[in-house]
Amino acid sequence: MAKVKRAAAEPVVVAPAGRPDWIVVALALVGLGIAGYLTALKLGGNQAFLCRDGGGCDIVQASRYSLLAGVPTAMWGAALYLAIAVLAALPRTLRRWQATFMLVSAAVAFSLYLTYLSVFEIHATCPYCLASGLVAVALLVVMVLRRPRHGKEAAGYRPGKLVGLGITADVVDDHHLKSSNAIFYGAFW
Repeated sequence: MAKVKRAAAEPVVVAPAGRPDWIVVALALVGLGIAGYLTALKLGGNQAFLCRDGGGCDIVQASRYSLLAGVPTAMWGAALYLAIAVLAALPRTLRRWQATFMLVSAAVAFSLYLTYLSVFEIHATCPYCLASGLVAVALLVVMVLRRPRHGKEAAGYRPGKLVGLGITADVVDDHHLKSSNAIFYGAFW
């Protein structure tokens, strides 16, 4: 019986250990730019560029969900993107990758929640908010594709385990908010 040649596995793009992950840094800085812009708009009471007066951006900015603990929701997003950028700019280790992944997972979960509120509660959407959510999803995809793949610790980073980490990040965040009797007043980053 003739041996069947197996197709070579597609190369996986993995950021080398000990070096910063510049792709994650770049995406996080894009998210920081969007969230920073939305924060400045909220604090300054200005209208978003390319959004018409009374449009989705204004409705979302004026909603009761635009603040969380008295701080613009976008500012929380900016802080999260900054933390992701800082972690990714440091030399890469398994623990830093895991911390970054959990922050990114929390960002995606929170973005999904905010998008839900925007569409179903506020009945308006802001393109900048949606762009921020897309950046968070892009970060998650990159983090999964660039997960650790070598060494005994790498077994903990298979896709099924990553889902568990992501859910853990969301549950911890949700539990903390509920246990502190926090009231959510935010709608975008």
